[in-house]
This record gives sequence, structure tokens and C-alpha cells, in this order.
Amino acid sequence: MVDLAMLQMVRDLVAIFGVIAGLSYYVMTVRNQNKARQAQLLMNLYESYRSTESRRQSLEIQSWEWKDPNEFFEKYGQEVNPDAWALWEAKTSFFNGIGILLKRNLIDIELLDELLTSSVNRHWNILGMGIILAEWRKRLPERMQDQEWKYDSDYSLQEDSIMITPFHGFDYLYHSLIEYRKNHPLNK
Repeated sequence: MVDLAMLQMVRDLVAIFGVIAGLSYYVMTVRNQNKARQAQLLMNLYESYRSTESRRQSLEIQSWEWKDPNEFFEKYGQEVNPDAWALWEAKTSFFNGIGILLKRNLIDIELLDELLTSSVNRHWNILGMGIILAEWRKRLPERMQDQEWKYDSDYSLQEDSIMITPFHGFDYLYHSLIEYRKNHPLNK
């Protein structure tokens, strides 16, 4: 015959396992919802980036001709060509925003790598946004220069840099994707 203490213990164990199962289900559901939100956010940003207007903007920036940052600012700087500067800043701001979302872990770097690494690299290197950002920071008022990334003469980032300047998210995005790609090669 089963005694009362044994039945109570079985009842308590069933209740405990039920709570554990419910909690586990809840945690899994919240994680899946967070991943789905991250993917949806990234896809909305990606859709904006791949729009016809955004493509036109990139092509226009690509058509600009300049040999060095000084020539860039002489032709397309904020003071001499506000429309061109606004276009350049709009494109840079897009990548800056994604970098800030990445830094705050609101976007998964693996998804970002698959969707945007080539575009980030193209804008940073081929369209020269990295070099222009570095030069622009050098031209900032003195009060902001103490708070910027420190670059060597070839515009490579120094290790002891801090990141508080305008467009720091674009820096973070570019360097995070480079680091991610080093640790996760495509041909594995």
C-alpha cells in the first residue's frame, strides 16, 4: 500500500517539474522572440539600404572623384557643397546606426555579416568613408578632438583608442565585422 507521505512527495515533484518545464518554455519563447525581433529589425534596415534611392545615393558617391581627403573636403565638404555633404552624411549615418545597434547587442553579428559585410567594406574602403571620417575628426573643434578614436598616419586604428565621436558606430561596425570574419571564415 502507498502511504500518504509518498503520495505527497510525488505530488510535490510533479508540481516542481511542471514549474521547471513552464519556466524553460517561457525562456525559450522569449529567446526566440528576441531573435525574431533582431532579424525583423535588420531586414527593415536592409530593405531601406537596398532601396532604389539608397542605391542611387551610393552610385552618386561612387562617381565623385578625389585623390585625398583634402580634395574631398574642397569638393564635397559641408561648407562648399552642402548637398553632397548631406548625401555623404546620410549614407554614413545609416552604417553608424547599425554599428550602434550592434554595439548594444540589438542586432546579431552573424546575420549582419551575411547581409552587409561586403557593403560595409565597400563604403568604408572603396568609397573612402573610413579615410574621410578620420580626416573629418581631425578637423573637429578642439573640444571634441580629445574624445576621438586615435588613428595612425595611415588611418589605422590604434589599440588604446576611445570611441565617443560622431559616427563611432560606423567604426565599431566595420571593425567588428572584420574581427568576426577573421574568426569565422566563409570557407569553413
